[in-house]
Amino acid sequence: MLPFERLRYLARYSGDDRTLVEETADCLADFGNDIPQLVVSCRRLLAHHPESGPLWWLCSRVVGAANSAVAARDALRVIEKDRTADRLASVLPFPHDEPVATLGWPETIGAALAQRPDLDIVVVRSGHGSTAQSRPDRPVRMVDETQAMAMGCTHLLVEVLVASPTTALVPTGVADLRWSLRDTELWLVVPVDRLLPDRMVTVVREHVDEDAGEWMPVADAAKIAGPGGLDPPLRLATRLECPLAPELLRL
Repeated sequence: MLPFERLRYLARYSGDDRTLVEETADCLADFGNDIPQLVVSCRRLLAHHPESGPLWWLCSRVVGAANSAVAARDALRVIEKDRTADRLASVLPFPHDEPVATLGWPETIGAALAQRPDLDIVVVRSGHGSTAQSRPDRPVRMVDETQAMAMGCTHLLVEVLVASPTTALVPTGVADLRWSLRDTELWLVVPVDRLLPDRMVTVVREHVDEDAGEWMPVADAAKIAGPGGLDPPLRLATRLECPLAPELLRL
């Protein structure tokens, strides 16, 4: 399939972010160092998938690189080596007798909790359609928000869709759930490919639909879980490795 035909397919793609990023990286690598065409292609893809943090992260690394093909392959290796799930599994309390809640069952949180069969996991059903959700592969309790309020959960794990050091796009329902579970410690889970510079997240915010999720200050979280472990919100800026791509500030 020619690169332009693949781009049309990817623009219409409606599956999970991981497959979208893998296919896009492979496609962008085929453009070589045709930077003008590369920029146009990235803008078109982002215009169709503005809520995809991993796609913004990938395009930023590729557009700003001296060799786009190498940058695309390197980006995939970085994603494959992301240790966010392993680190999250290791920093959750042990032993722990009280329930731990998560909003839905997103990929990174699911991979982390699969490593902790000792925890009592409460999965609060998420009505957010655009967040990739898989079926739990371990025993959990599926509940609604009202039921979760009565369970005494000590932690609420929320996986961001995209984040900057100051602002995060999270699944719809987080604000209500935080109010209902006000005594529960909120941990935002920020994998390596979801963290962007503030200026880029400002552009994301201008283009995502209202039903894509809801925005919240990163500072509202008690902790941030990432590839380096657990940090206070103020330290998220020290993790920022995604370059600012001025070419992508206008779609």
